[in-house]
Amino acid sequence: MLISQISAFFSVAEKKARSVISGALLLLSSPRDLPRNLWLLARYLSNVQLRRKNLVVLVRGGGLGDLTCLLASVPGLKERHPNSWLAVISPPGCWRLAASTGLVDVTADMHSFFAVFVERACASSRYYRPWLPDEHDPPKPQVLHLADEFARAVGVSPDPFAVHLRIPSGARRRMLRRLREINPGQHPVVVFHPGPTWPVREWPSARWNALAELISARTPSVIIKVGTDLDSMRRVRPTAPIPNAVDWTNELDVTEIAALLDQASVFVGIDSGPLHIAGVLATPSVALFGPVSAKFRMHPRAQATVVTGGVSCLGCQHNPAGPLHWRTGCPHNIACMHEIRVEEVFKALAPYIER
Repeated sequence: MLISQISAFFSVAEKKARSVISGALLLLSSPRDLPRNLWLLARYLSNVQLRRKNLVVLVRGGGLGDLTCLLASVPGLKERHPNSWLAVISPPGCWRLAASTGLVDVTADMHSFFAVFVERACASSRYYRPWLPDEHDPPKPQVLHLADEFARAVGVSPDPFAVHLRIPSGARRRMLRRLREINPGQHPVVVFHPGPTWPVREWPSARWNALAELISARTPSVIIKVGTDLDSMRRVRPTAPIPNAVDWTNELDVTEIAALLDQASVFVGIDSGPLHIAGVLATPSVALFGPVSAKFRMHPRAQATVVTGGVSCLGCQHNPAGPLHWRTGCPHNIACMHEIRVEEVFKALAPYIER
């Protein structure tokens, strides 16, 4: 009996030691982030250990669209947990955007040291990691707005109008300086985001080229292309340069993209992160949608003209029997996106340029 108790004691001690060592290694693995991680730990100790607040954690990977919709659940969670210190764990590279809303007490990116720390420190009853219907096994149809789906998953009512993006002053200054350099004549600014994302949500590159040529021929606008080379599945898929467009691909973080969209005359983009930032900011936008329905994605504050192809299977993501597509392919050759005409997109954005 004594031997088994001693063995159990050392087994627990070994597990704790391994946990401490792995945590220390993760903390030290990124020296550049060490000051922030130590600051986050200090805030945790102050709020949770000293002030005895309840740690509440809301976690979501995915992309920026997921994050902007997820944040609508924060007011409901705070109402459920009045004495809380609420942490949002965001998609990689997005913690600054979540912090800028002022809704949460602390933010960190997925897979960071602090994300791992709060997962271990938080009680399971206050750790929320919502899944969307099509992420379950077996998948279920998405029949609600994304904000409503997340709120239903965590058991609260959403408040999307509570989600505001406050652009950091440093990001705003940097963006104004960059815009002065490329646009000294203060012409209208048109921002493009062609992707990459799911292949079934993308518009053919030849159409983007034709749209840029049309804008340049008929307006004095400056066109800026934004985004990264990573698609929504974290694969490297570079997009081709667009003629007549200033290419800022891979050059801006999410707060700088928000600062640019705040200054833009109009944004043109597919169903992806920058479009959802533009929606929260109420930036005039032309939104290109196909397999996913805009009414289930766009922020209620969005000032967007939605352009789609004229096909019977439009919005099949929300088909009660399940999506007709997978993210990388479609039995109808992605006709919903390929049928969007360049002239139709130009007609939708032209009034914003004139304005």
